[in-house]
Amino acid sequence: MSAGDVQSAPPAADQPGGGRRFWTRYQSFLLAVLLSVTICNYIDRGILPLLQELIKADLNLRDSDLGLLSGPFFASFYALSAIPMARLAERVNRVRLLAGIMTLWSGLTALCGMASNLASLIAFRLGVGFAEGGCVPITHSLLSDNFPLRQRGLAMAVLSAAQPAAAVITPIIGATIATIWGWRAAFVTMGLCGILLAVPVLFLREPRDKPSATGKLLPSRSPLMTDVRWLFANKAYRWLFIAGAFMGMGNGGVGVFLISYMMRAHERTLVEAGSVLGLLGAMGLLGTLVGGYLADRLSGERGRSYPLVCAVGALAAGVLYLTAFAQSAWLPVFGLLLMAGIATDLKNGPNFAAVQNIAPPRMRATAAGVYMLGPTLIGFSVGPPLSGFLSDAFAARLFASPEGSYDTLCRASTVADQVQQMCSAASAQGLTYALLIATLTYFAAAFAYWMCSRTFAPHAENA
Repeated sequence: MSAGDVQSAPPAADQPGGGRRFWTRYQSFLLAVLLSVTICNYIDRGILPLLQELIKADLNLRDSDLGLLSGPFFASFYALSAIPMARLAERVNRVRLLAGIMTLWSGLTALCGMASNLASLIAFRLGVGFAEGGCVPITHSLLSDNFPLRQRGLAMAVLSAAQPAAAVITPIIGATIATIWGWRAAFVTMGLCGILLAVPVLFLREPRDKPSATGKLLPSRSPLMTDVRWLFANKAYRWLFIAGAFMGMGNGGVGVFLISYMMRAHERTLVEAGSVLGLLGAMGLLGTLVGGYLADRLSGERGRSYPLVCAVGALAAGVLYLTAFAQSAWLPVFGLLLMAGIATDLKNGPNFAAVQNIAPPRMRATAAGVYMLGPTLIGFSVGPPLSGFLSDAFAARLFASPEGSYDTLCRASTVADQVQQMCSAASAQGLTYALLIATLTYFAAAFAYWMCSRTFAPHAENA
């Protein structure tokens, strides 16, 4: 497919047959490119939790340090950049902007492999978070401008499949590279691959009218706070935002420490735990596609199925994770985690499609950017550090040695074998208790999604 072929295709949403069942050639190409961008986004986000046990040992970190790295230190910059990135995306050429920020976050991911201490790793991760904040507003608004309402749920599910797809790719490639060449090489490799993947983005076209695609700033259609007030005046959007915050707490609080849990509580190696995480990603991919299909198929006139599918997935995820972390044997834990992988990702497509369907076309990037404050600034800023602090606190309480405290003995450079066994047992049990508490947020998310469904209706311009 040549650049000319790609750029000559009109967006489906502008065509009389915009409600067709099958995608056009350009729609398929656009979705493939946006999918690769979003996979890269999730890989660069997820590579740190995968490698954190190696990083913890190398840089002598605590669980609370790990929680802060994947939580506030990353999520705050990610979330706070989403809104200005979204506003910028509504005024300049989104294709060029997307290619630029993808190159930036990938380069900073590679630099994470050069970090020599906690401070330098934090600095690079802050940069990654800032650049990645523009990914969702730009990709979601580009997709929505090219897919009409009745195609949007499945299309958004395919795009959202990037998260479980990255969960498959990251442990397979990342764990293998880290095992052979070390965790630093894994960061560098992933970052350089992302820079190469930014090239196909330039073959997309900006579907807005020509003055919008010149790269020059255009007058904002309305002030930011006017748009924000309009969004939060919508009850369905408010409940979606609340649900996203609770899902972010759960996915962050559980997901960031899942590799650590398998390695500590069930004595899996990094490669084994990474393989399980890959299987969870495959299950999540299935859940994402099924969720998008069901939401579109059952949408009806008001589209209430979009938040309802999310509610079912969140409720099932809470039950499955809670049951899994209460088990001591590995096989039932393994099976329950696989089922939880499906349930957790049922919401991926319907959730983001619901956000886009509520907002008018001119506000799509802003709606996505504001929404991302929920799962990132609130969810991921609270979930991972809370799990980390709880894990450390439970471990310290469970550790019983007359020779000293958990923090003193277990972080020493040399530890006797007997003390090391006590440290490992306390660390594993402490993390398990922390994860049991983290799963409760899924039940809160399920309730918020259900409340959203009661008032949900697409904006008139999306009908």
